[in-house]
Amino acid sequence: MVGKAMINDFQEEIEYRKLALKNDIKKSGGNCARILLALVLSTYGLVFIMTFSIKFIGPMIGFNVVTNLKENIILGLSSDAYNFFAGYFTCIVGDLIAILIAIKTIKVKFRQEIFSKNKSNKMFVLLGATSCIGVGMISSMVYMIYSTIFKILGLNIPQPDFSFPKQNTFLILFLIYVCLVGPILEEIIFRGFILRSMQKYGNLTAMIVSSILFSMFHLNLVQFINPILMGIVLAFIAIKSKSIIPSMIAHIFNNTITFATTGISLLKMPILEYTFGTLYFLVGVAALLLFISKYKSEFLEIVKEDTRILKTHQKVRYSFSGAWSRAYIVFYIIFIVVTMAATNLAK
Repeated sequence: MVGKAMINDFQEEIEYRKLALKNDIKKSGGNCARILLALVLSTYGLVFIMTFSIKFIGPMIGFNVVTNLKENIILGLSSDAYNFFAGYFTCIVGDLIAILIAIKTIKVKFRQEIFSKNKSNKMFVLLGATSCIGVGMISSMVYMIYSTIFKILGLNIPQPDFSFPKQNTFLILFLIYVCLVGPILEEIIFRGFILRSMQKYGNLTAMIVSSILFSMFHLNLVQFINPILMGIVLAFIAIKSKSIIPSMIAHIFNNTITFATTGISLLKMPILEYTFGTLYFLVGVAALLLFISKYKSEFLEIVKEDTRILKTHQKVRYSFSGAWSRAYIVFYIIFIVVTMAATNLAK
């Protein structure tokens, strides 16, 4: 009887710890989702406020709000100016709002834990950054597969607009955002607050959750697979380095080389494009293979976590089971469905 009572007490203790861990994971995952929800709602809210202000208040103060798409004018602004202020500027403000909310809600020491001193060597950072090229190529192949399936079904996937502005001022601002400011702010949010806040449940859980949220943050199916795979690589870089500075460098490099490739293709110089494309492919494949070969054992060691109470897949599932998480999932699905419908009904 005594032995049976001890077993029952032990089982009750396990169940209690399991329930406590579930609730804690649910709360932490919800805090992460709340940050993203605040980010996207503030971003699109600012777009609405800006558009409303120009359209309805502008004429009262003598502002010309004419829209002429043939002349690249939207609400009295050049299309480059409108796209920057309604797109990238609002994204910056949304990111900053998300960071402020994260500082208040997530118990992560901003300087000590996020911007701590880099513990990895230069070779690791260099290989990690260049391996992003290979990851991008794998992501592109996966995208080609599911986009082809969509086309067979008669559906087109909405394409995000990454076209280069024609005006020099906005071209420079655009490049500063996509190649520098955007990656820095995103790393602070995803590999900083979100990854760090989930690490107490295990590195693998933190990697998976932060990478899924990184993908959902982009709100389009073109950038669905790439942020997940890239998120895993960037998370590994941040965890091994014990700092997000190396993952920032890798993210900046990835965006810069991607837009450099796009820029070269616009020059209409076949020899240059072919040469660069060949080097891009060879360097990307070689870097990714070398990165995997050199750091595979460390990666496998890092992703080991305690699964005695909850398995990794359970921890990931509970991360997305809270009210805030469900709210963001619903928002994401609605956004994807609406943009898909708008694109395909407009054909």
